[in-house]
Amino acid sequence: MVLVAFALTGACSAANTAGLKDTEYDGRAVVELQKLAEQGDSRAQCTLGLMYFDGRGVPQDHARALMWFRKAAQGGNAEAQFNLGIMYYKGVGVDRNCEEAARWFLSSAALGYVKAQTNIAYMYASGVGVEQNRTEAERWYRRAALKGDVEAQRQLGNIYFHGEGVAQDHKEASYWYVKAASQGDTESQAALGDMYSRGLGVKKNTAEAVSWYRAAALQGNVHAQTRLGTIYLNGEDVPQDLGESACWFRMAAEQGNKVAQGFVGYFYENGLGLRRDYAEAARWYELAAEQGDAVIQFNLGRMYARGLGVHQSYEEAARWYRKSAEQGYDKALYHLGVLFTKGLGVPKDYTQAYLYFTLASQKGVQHAAAHLDVITPEMTPDQLERAREMLRSQAEGSDKAP
Repeated sequence: MVLVAFALTGACSAANTAGLKDTEYDGRAVVELQKLAEQGDSRAQCTLGLMYFDGRGVPQDHARALMWFRKAAQGGNAEAQFNLGIMYYKGVGVDRNCEEAARWFLSSAALGYVKAQTNIAYMYASGVGVEQNRTEAERWYRRAALKGDVEAQRQLGNIYFHGEGVAQDHKEASYWYVKAASQGDTESQAALGDMYSRGLGVKKNTAEAVSWYRAAALQGNVHAQTRLGTIYLNGEDVPQDLGESACWFRMAAEQGNKVAQGFVGYFYENGLGLRRDYAEAARWYELAAEQGDAVIQFNLGRMYARGLGVHQSYEEAARWYRKSAEQGYDKALYHLGVLFTKGLGVPKDYTQAYLYFTLASQKGVQHAAAHLDVITPEMTPDQLERAREMLRSQAEGSDKAP
């Protein structure tokens, strides 16, 4: 039995806990198990380790769990070796020691324990606890993948897709993604959607891409949801369907994806696939803007400037335009120039206006140069010099738009 099946993919995350039901523990059973464990029965030792780890039938005691797992592991029990590796990796009942974790995962993997093979593959791929060795990572992932481990199949797909330690091979990547996707793995399903959409390793087939994206999206995969939203928005080899697009973007937006939130806001603002609702548009824009999306920060500023779905406020408009401008968004730079020219939401300041109109003009905003022609004759030599000094600082990368 297994303490917990951790697949070390980027971050160690729990999957299943395999163990006995509480009803299977009674005093007599515990005594018998203890006797067997003390006589060197590795299965009994492993079971006792699990009981102490979970606190089932005995008081929870991670130190005792570690002791019994170690005894079983030293007796060649692959599951106990894996469990011991988990405890060292997580630092449960013992100081965290990734080198020791790798040693036990490797021992367990050599005995054929699939989850240990996946874990040691991850450690070789990332250089955690062992010297990084992508060839070894591929070898261990392959051994686990051939036994049907979905995590290993997906990771093998990733390795061949990106050419990590092997020659890049999109066809081989698609083979392993199909294996994992057929077991319901959403990341592999989304990856196959990308491959069929772009014709990588497979013949380009939008219908097949949509099928895989849909399978992943219905399980909550955000990337697949946003891709479906984009496909139906643009009519990419399917009839354009703004309602369908809005549906998928909404699903991704509700999971916090800022791109999708921006699209949902745009759909509500313009009545595309959804009933026009400025308040809803502003709400979704703000969610995306708070995550730093420069375009959406500008859109939200525009909503405040015009009082669409929010209380009209040039101060709030200026605040969001500034956040967008700090990321270099051209329209935000231009509109900040307008606000500083007129003193709306900010003090009237031709120096600041000159700065923002110049930056906007450099990015190709058509009307910015005309505004410069209007305000420049109104500026004093000192104001012009200060504005140009600010621009020089911008060009040298030593300052940001204020």
